[in-house]
Amino acid sequence: MNAPSPDVAAGAILAKAPAPGKVKTRLVPPLTPDEAAAVARACLLDTLRRGPATVGAAWTLFLDGAPDEELRRRAEADVVRILPQGDGDLGMRLERAFARLRAEGAGRVVAIGADSPTLDPARLAEAFDMLREHDVVIGPAEDGGYYLIGLSVDAGDFFRQTPWSTGEVARVAAERAAARGLSVATLQIGYDIDDEATLRRAAGEAAAAGCRALVAALAPLREKIG
Repeated sequence: MNAPSPDVAAGAILAKAPAPGKVKTRLVPPLTPDEAAAVARACLLDTLRRGPATVGAAWTLFLDGAPDEELRRRAEADVVRILPQGDGDLGMRLERAFARLRAEGAGRVVAIGADSPTLDPARLAEAFDMLREHDVVIGPAEDGGYYLIGLSVDAGDFFRQTPWSTGEVARVAAERAAARGLSVATLQIGYDIDDEATLRRAAGEAAAAGCRALVAALAPLREKIG
């Protein structure tokens, strides 16, 4: 175990293995479970390729489920190790991820999901920079959640009793940090791909954002998503 250093940055990507019926279920219909899984796979592949390659940090994919060969190859190409998320709700999984990276010496830890593949990687770099001066950084999503959370202090029980899958997640995080005397920085608002409307939005942005896997996955689905 190494003492956390502010000079050491680590990134965590928390995602589900893209199995039909397990991912992007709110896209079914209009998509089939297989098509929704293909979209989820593309989001994860683009997240792995775009984020870690442009931000100077050690990255880990904390995966819910077993990685297949394609995911292993993509992660290896981008020097991203794969570890299991473990059991429990998202709060418990985040808590373990932050604790693991802090124990390995990272003083600045940023976590994202794979639901915002069009996110400008500059936002990731900005988050790591903000953690040099702040205890917490939040990337709020339009639905009230967050697409990014970062800490430069021990997470402890910070993520427990969070109302996950509601529009209160980002607000609760900011209020909890303030109640603990932690300084908070906020990134510009973003969005997750979690329904038909946000999928259409991402479809319009994917090519310009350089999301090659998402562009390919959506090409045969144009008639379904409009």
